[in-house]
Amino acid sequence: MEQNSIINFNEPLVPRYPKIQTNLVYAFKDGCSLTLNLITPPIPPNVKTHFPLLIYVPDIDEHNMVKIDERFAQMLEIAKRGYAVALVSYRTTADVTAMVKDIHSATRFLLDHAFKYDLDPYRYLLFGEGLGGYLSSLSILDQGQQRSNDEDVRRSPLRYKGGLLLETSLTPHPFSGPFLSELLLQNSQKLPPILILNGTADHTLTDKQATELLTTIQARGSEVSLFNFEGATLSSDAFFTPYSLDFLFEFIKHSFTKK
Repeated sequence: MEQNSIINFNEPLVPRYPKIQTNLVYAFKDGCSLTLNLITPPIPPNVKTHFPLLIYVPDIDEHNMVKIDERFAQMLEIAKRGYAVALVSYRTTADVTAMVKDIHSATRFLLDHAFKYDLDPYRYLLFGEGLGGYLSSLSILDQGQQRSNDEDVRRSPLRYKGGLLLETSLTPHPFSGPFLSELLLQNSQKLPPILILNGTADHTLTDKQATELLTTIQARGSEVSLFNFEGATLSSDAFFTPYSLDFLFEFIKHSFTKK
């Protein structure tokens, strides 16, 4: 390139990259603000659209801090496929019910502001990882129970269309709470479609536990699938390879299809 020269470009002007909004306050509880990060796909000029929404509930670290940004790059890839993604923080207290309430509050915040953030208020599902997978399961089970909601469930009902559970914990370790399979046995309602992503290296789910979990969910007439990733651990990128993502998007599309 010649130095001291003027070069004119005639590049496309349409938006190409997802929009990122960080630290959106969705609630004030226990004297502190609870926040989420929102990623939305690019919107061409003069086009009005409403994006289906994935609500990502992260795992926690060894200090019981929510790992809100650990999967940020992977969630960007999901946004590039036309989905909005909200990464939700929550209180890490000994009360698991309080954590579930936070997830429900974050969901309602997004639905209440769907027009502002270009979201589809009728197509949304939960995507939980580790402890977040356990909490997402409880959120789906108890979305209509007032004891698990700070807001009025009759005036503001929730209807999650599906659940993606990545390396989901069967218990809320390190916090106390019942086994996930026990909760499922106590609840007879039909669940939305569920997809469990399991890495075989860290033994989060044994073959026996996986079979019991699938049988329990299927017994109530609900759709459930289990994908085992050989040699993968909780932090692995194997769950987000292009090939793996194709299967995830197939599940998401199926979950959002009107039954």
